[in-house]
Amino acid sequence: MDTTPRDSNVEAVFSQLREISRRSNARSRLSDHPLTFVEHSLLRFIATTAGTRATDIATAFTLNRSTVSRQVNTLIELGLIHYQDHETDIKDSSTKNPPSGRGRILALTELGRIQLASSTAAHQDVAKDRLSAWTDSEIAAFAMALARYNEDD
Repeated sequence: MDTTPRDSNVEAVFSQLREISRRSNARSRLSDHPLTFVEHSLLRFIATTAGTRATDIATAFTLNRSTVSRQVNTLIELGLIHYQDHETDIKDSSTKNPPSGRGRILALTELGRIQLASSTAAHQDVAKDRLSAWTDSEIAAFAMALARYNEDD
């Protein structure tokens, strides 16, 4: 089957996006406090989405709840996130059983905010370096094209 120029160009776009992701992952492993791609993505989502619960993450990333639960537990163990107290937790504080965690709001810890800021700065520095020879209009056009590409379905 013959490929069209459009097919070739779509493959080239996919290839370049994959390369960006690969380099980003490799760069993260070289930092003082590396965050994996998944950790960075989840921390960014929690930081920028008020009232985030694990079920919201599962929906947004189209992941199984058990997968998200494992990732959330890992982030808690690393000290990067915690469950926020809310009214039902306060009401239940007199019982010996802690709240189940279902529907509880997630928030970044101070360490989580620091790690996310460090990770974001490292990736932004690379983007600034890679775009340093581009004109302002080229950067604006690239940003608009990426925004269009990433529009919600």
